Amino acid sequence: MKNYLLFFVSFLLIITTGCSHVMSEAGLATVDKSVMYKDIKSKPEILAGKKVLVGGIIAETRSSGDVMQLEVVQLDLLTNGVPDDLSISEGRFLVVSGELLDPMIYRAGLLVTVIGEIKGQKVQKLESSDYRYPVISAKEIRLFRASDSSTSRPANPYQNEFGDGRFMLRPPGGVFTEPAKP
Repeated sequence: MKNYLLFFVSFLLIITTGCSHVMSEAGLATVDKSVMYKDIKSKPEILAGKKVLVGGIIAETRSSGDVMQLEVVQLDLLTNGVPDDLSISEGRFLVVSGELLDPMIYRAGLLVTVIGEIKGQKVQKLESSDYRYPVISAKEIRLFRASDSSTSRPANPYQNEFGDGRFMLRPPGGVFTEPAKP
């Protein structure tokens, strides 16, 4: 009976640690979970001062003086806080920080999750038109590699995945057998 209890507790620990959130618990405790991105987009001035959890894919990194700025295309977040690169974006937002956000590290195409404070909005050019960006002052930032659709969902369901996201290149079927003849 003790072995079953030990197995059950170990199993629960493995499951709960595998599904943990990517942001710190202290940071998550400050977030107003009732504020959704559509609210931030529609009324950033009214929500100024609220701390939120948002994410997406970096479109551009800029600096102006001693303020670094990330332009982020919003994406929905999975339950663990990682941006869902298959979701449909509801717009863009700016992440500002007084700390150095090196453009070689925070580069376009990477996924990012941010805990930050809403500071209002800023109008900037997007292509050739003016665009209203909600502005979020970063308190905590986490970067992720964008998944490549060819490796995140294999065309061959029989391929096995290595721990680093690569797939074994082998055809389905036996390893040492010849193809069956009709």
